[in-house]
Amino acid sequence: MWTGILFVAVVPVSLYLLLRRSGELLIARGNRAIPVPADVGIVLGAYTDGYHPSPPLTKRLYVALQLYRQGLVRALIVSGGRGDDETVTESKSMKRFLIINGVPSNVIFEERASVDTWENIRNSSALMRQLGFQTAIIVTSDYHLPRALAVARRLHIDVSGCPAPSGSREKRFAMREVLARIQYTLQGKTPLV
Repeated sequence: MWTGILFVAVVPVSLYLLLRRSGELLIARGNRAIPVPADVGIVLGAYTDGYHPSPPLTKRLYVALQLYRQGLVRALIVSGGRGDDETVTESKSMKRFLIINGVPSNVIFEERASVDTWENIRNSSALMRQLGFQTAIIVTSDYHLPRALAVARRLHIDVSGCPAPSGSREKRFAMREVLARIQYTLQGKTPLV
């Protein structure tokens, strides 16, 4: 009887600790990425409350601003559709933020249809080809960057990455990202490592 109770208590705690540690490793891996000068930056979307980007999305946008201002990219693709709980597309919210912060509208291109990472990268790649861009820097949260880069490489896109730092409140997103990476691997969208 005690063995059963112990098993029921230990297994969930062990799984939680494994997910937590794996999430920490994803964050560390994402933070090791070094952006290489490219034609365009691709900013991956996240939740936006109307025209008010969520804290993770705001961090991504500040990283994109920095890349643009430093001349590492000459244009930006903002990638993200409208979720069921959003009133505008993530791309429209991001474009507005970037314009308010001094990026000319003619160098910001919207990808408005994607609802997940695979679609973000695939649709942005098609937009890159349409616009004549050859190379890109993917901008997303540090924990998300390894999967985004893996998808881009799977789709044969010449990319590097630049992480937006995650805060302590985003640790749960890093844990969820571990599960998303496993799902993408099982679907053949990325290798596991």
